[in-house]
Amino acid sequence: MIGVGIGIPEEYDMKSALARAVTVFLTATAVTLTGVGVATAGGPGGSGSSSTTSAAASVQTLRDQLKSRVDHGDVPGTQATLGELDPLLTDLAQGKRYTIQAEARDTAATAQQQNTEARQGVDKLATQLKERQSLPPVTTLLNALVQRLLISLSALVNDLLGGLPVPVG
Repeated sequence: MIGVGIGIPEEYDMKSALARAVTVFLTATAVTLTGVGVATAGGPGGSGSSSTTSAAASVQTLRDQLKSRVDHGDVPGTQATLGELDPLLTDLAQGKRYTIQAEARDTAATAQQQNTEARQGVDKLATQLKERQSLPPVTTLLNALVQRLLISLSALVNDLLGGLPVPVG
């Protein structure tokens, strides 16, 4: 070695090389899987574009936010999330802003209808909160109102991503 040499034990050098190799492998795997997700979002009637993947991410985010707010009995938060879902589901169901497969459009239309029903139920619940002394807990009522919508939103994300598994939590 020319210049100043730093004495690095051979054991450390091997660990460092192994760590770099594992990091490269994991990064390549993540990039490959992401590419598969984008590629399989396409197909007949689907674009597989980043906007479709972005729509799936938006639906998943709002679904998770809705579930969390329902689980915490947050009626105003639930109302807000249902309101945020409405324009996105309308865009997906109409197929104007996003080019998606017919099955995904049908799922979005179903979710849109369920979102409307859930909004009506949650709005009614919000007006009755003060008088509901003997009713079940708010979380139970909210969960009953949005359960079908949550299932439809999970199915919609799955359809938008072309069948890739979607964690449901």
